[in-house]
Amino acid sequence: MGLTRKHWMMVVATVLVVTLLAMAPRTPSNAAAANAAEATSARVSEVPNSGSTPTADGPREGMTSKNPKVSAILSELAAGSPPMQTILKLKGLADEEPDNVEAQYHLGLFSWQTGQYDKAMDRFRRTIALDANGYPDAYAYLGQAYASLDSADKAIATLETYKTLVTDTALINGADRYIIEIKNKHKH
Repeated sequence: MGLTRKHWMMVVATVLVVTLLAMAPRTPSNAAAANAAEATSARVSEVPNSGSTPTADGPREGMTSKNPKVSAILSELAAGSPPMQTILKLKGLADEEPDNVEAQYHLGLFSWQTGQYDKAMDRFRRTIALDANGYPDAYAYLGQAYASLDSADKAIATLETYKTLVTDTALINGADRYIIEIKNKHKH
């Protein structure tokens, strides 16, 4: 079953909006928040030559976590440890400590990166359940996933919540444009 022109246009528009959101500067309230956001935030981008499948950027060098256990695991990954073994350590930590929001969030990012969107959605839902305000990007990823599943109402509600958690007008405006695209898609 091939994608129609309308579907391709939605995919391209989605990637464009998410890329613009990823490139938009953030304006955290203080320097500590800026450092934390920079260290823990993964962004969505399109991998060249991959069609239009969005993936999360991998962990950046120096990526840290507020949780020392998660930070140690991320440091191993940044230092060149085998990715799968390191991610399995993170999963082990999340299994041992199911309320470890940092472990859940980072596992969501890694699931997104590897195209395991259903697992990513579960992790982002868990992240939000554990800390409804601390991880705005979880809402952004979850909203994008809902939109791709044609769950327009859930996508819009999730993105509306995202807008309340970020202060950067570029991110808010990007989310507004994406919501309009979702609404327009479901008019036709």
